Amino acid sequence: QFWHFGEWVDVVVDDRLPVNEAGELVFVSSVYKNVFWGALLEKAYAKLYGSYEDLQIGQVSEALVDFTGGVNIRIKLAAAPPDLWDILTRATYSRSLMGCQTHI
Repeated sequence: QFWHFGEWVDVVVDDRLPVNEAGELVFVSSVYKNVFWGALLEKAYAKLYGSYEDLQIGQVSEALVDFTGGVNIRIKLAAAPPDLWDILTRATYSRSLMGCQTHI
């Protein structure tokens, strides 16, 4: 399930994952050959948005909301509050999910 436009949406996928000529997963993979839950999650998320390519244009903060149904806050480092370190520390102790993103 993903939180999408204000409601939980079920996404069903099969276990056929994109691989290259050598049989290795093309996108998300694990160092352990028998672990592929990440690739299945990525496939479901790509299906929700239409394609793997469409995942490249999103924001990390939006993905965290989609995965959890939670609320996000985005902080631009160029305009960061002076107590940014304290904010991040409190978020860490609260076990909040955090991510960062750079623009190409």
